[in-house]
Amino acid sequence: MSTAVCRVLELKRPEEIDLAQAARYLGARGEPDSATMALLDRCARPLLNAAAPRAVYLRAKKEDLASLWQGADVERHLAGCPEAVLLAVTLGPGVDAQIRRAGIGDVAAQAATDALASTLAEQVCDQAEEILRSMARDQGLYLTGRYSPGYGDWPIAVQPRLAALLDTQKRIGLYVTDTFLMLPRKSVTAVLGLSDVPVTGKRAGCAHCALRDKCEYRKRGVTCES
Repeated sequence: MSTAVCRVLELKRPEEIDLAQAARYLGARGEPDSATMALLDRCARPLLNAAAPRAVYLRAKKEDLASLWQGADVERHLAGCPEAVLLAVTLGPGVDAQIRRAGIGDVAAQAATDALASTLAEQVCDQAEEILRSMARDQGLYLTGRYSPGYGDWPIAVQPRLAALLDTQKRIGLYVTDTFLMLPRKSVTAVLGLSDVPVTGKRAGCAHCALRDKCEYRKRGVTCES
């Protein structure tokens, strides 16, 4: 894992999307019904075909990224980590287009495709994180979990700075708008702490999280901590 240089990660498009998890994104509680699963199954393949996952990361000393650490929660998450790894992942513009396409005359299909895309984004982020974790292990280092702008009191206003550090527009086609939205929409930015001792990081909890009213984890009846 190189230091202070942006590197693009080679990602593979997953062979399938976790339909049960997508059903939870749709708001299903417990075992989803057969109609929901059939709808998700019908929408999954076109979405997968439209996806082009890409990722970029940057490893640097935590102090060199000091302008990003706004709020106490991200500082707690990175406690004990002298270095940090910035990560950006996107599914590409084809996924946004497929969500719009699926919704033409079919609101249910649009909702299902959006839920599938959120699930796929998480799967791809997990893949990118595991690659980084493997590289860290090879160097005798340890990573925390992912922590994204908007979690706890870490403001989404850091998005443009984070994207600039990763050069996301050039490297993976990810653009951050003036209102801090990411385009393509199904994209994720995050930080992971890096240390030479085992670390896990610390989530902020839901009570004062800026995303609590629209959190995808809470829609599934879980938290980002779990």
